[in-house]
Amino acid sequence: MERRIFDPRAGLWLLVAANIIAFRPHTLWLELALVGLLLLLMAAHGKYSMAVKWAVGYCALLRFQQYILPASPKIIATSFTVFTTYARRMFPCLMTGSLMLKCTPLRYFIVGLRQLRVPQRLIVAVSVTLRYFPAIREEMGYIRDAMKLRDVRGLARLEGTVIPLMVSATETAEELSAAAVTRGIEDPAPKTSAVFLRLSPVDLAGMAAGLVLLALSFVVQ
Repeated sequence: MERRIFDPRAGLWLLVAANIIAFRPHTLWLELALVGLLLLLMAAHGKYSMAVKWAVGYCALLRFQQYILPASPKIIATSFTVFTTYARRMFPCLMTGSLMLKCTPLRYFIVGLRQLRVPQRLIVAVSVTLRYFPAIREEMGYIRDAMKLRDVRGLARLEGTVIPLMVSATETAEELSAAAVTRGIEDPAPKTSAVFLRLSPVDLAGMAAGLVLLALSFVVQ
């Protein structure tokens, strides 16, 4: 089955719109509409299990805020109200970021940034950073397997994880930087790419719906 690519330009636009809506006064139905839009985009890109997980998480958070907190003791309600409110507002931003991570390969993301005329220095920083964290996660898996193989436990396990990870983090950063330079990523000449980006009807519809919701956030409060 062909992998469905989420266009990075649509993702960045929805991410900006979601952040603006999140930090503006808005009604609950507008937030529900934005969450519903992102769930539809996840389903349209074949990420059904992801859509179900995010939907369950949002519904649980909403139920906790509207039903459980009001019935809780005052000290608990006061302590968790602000946290749950901001967590719920940030939910669409996290959903958009998750969809981009799962459906936008790094090479497509870089091509999208170039088409948006993003400065090359920023593209270099973003590309190296996005390659860095998966490499560190893979290295942590190797270290964890080594600890299990040697049956290391307690504080020795913590020491045996942190120190190799710190050394590996430095080496990984140097290797990624050297690899990027070797590939000519700092060359100021115009870049070419083997992949071609084109906004699909689904991405265009998502961008249009995001624009409508953003406009409504300034009109309906």
